[in-house]
Amino acid sequence: MAVQWPLLIFSVLLGASSGVMIFLGIGEIKGSFKKVRFPLSLIALILLAVGGCASAMHLGHIDRALYILGNVGSAFSRELFAVGFTGLMTLVYVILARKDYPAASKVFGILAAIGGLLLPLIAGASYMMPARPAWDSFALPLMYLGTGIGMGFVLSAAYVYTKGDEADKPFSMKLATIGIICSIAVTLIYVIWIAIAPFPDPTRSFMRLAGGDLAAAFWLGVVLVGMGGPIAVLVMAKRVSLVDEDGKSGADDVVVASTDASGTATAEPAVGAAASKISTANALWGALACLVVGSVILRVIMYVVATSVEQLIY
Repeated sequence: MAVQWPLLIFSVLLGASSGVMIFLGIGEIKGSFKKVRFPLSLIALILLAVGGCASAMHLGHIDRALYILGNVGSAFSRELFAVGFTGLMTLVYVILARKDYPAASKVFGILAAIGGLLLPLIAGASYMMPARPAWDSFALPLMYLGTGIGMGFVLSAAYVYTKGDEADKPFSMKLATIGIICSIAVTLIYVIWIAIAPFPDPTRSFMRLAGGDLAAAFWLGVVLVGMGGPIAVLVMAKRVSLVDEDGKSGADDVVVASTDASGTATAEPAVGAAASKISTANALWGALACLVVGSVILRVIMYVVATSVEQLIY
């Protein structure tokens, strides 16, 4: 099957947007991320809007969306309603976060997070059909959700380390770790499904990924970059964070002796702490890039292996 790029872009962006809102919803429950909740929720809203525009391009004409709304029982109609609900809750949350209404922000932040949790599942479930065995499993919606959580959590943690409060950084790193684990786990689950899906055929077999025409994309894009890359970057980021927390490179604790032009000894603060903080943020942005690349290539494979079972069509 040909890769449907507008829908692929839509699925990646809606996943990342949903992940960000789930991250912020958890933060609302815990009372964290107040400094970054407005810019992060705005980023989530923009990602969802751009993804929705990409999805509309797949229709050819925007007015065709009206036909989808007319069939409320269809999977695509449910997906459109889920996008609308999540987008509306996120918009209200953006406004409330900007105006600083703590109680209302908590309510709508949690509602937006619920929408973010359901949207990838609903979008992924719209592809499930017996005629395409590689899609006919709940492993596909799980893949949409898990990779979205990975991208959204890491994006949010990277922003926290770049612009957020110091107290929020350890918790954001824990959520980023959970996000990466979720992304890797659902990727493995979906690949396993491709291997065990009914009506086996060379066009949709695991051997096509392992040693066939999709091997380079799978091993380099999905396994090495999409799975191995975030793990390696996360280990690096955690090591830098531990060094900073232990004070081994803290600017307030370490001084460097120097001598001025008159020969008088002076002490200057070290810049190790600032450097380590910057490195942690950059490491998380790097992990996000790896997750995006892996998610895109995994979806490309999803389309390529989605060949039909002829006996279920004719």
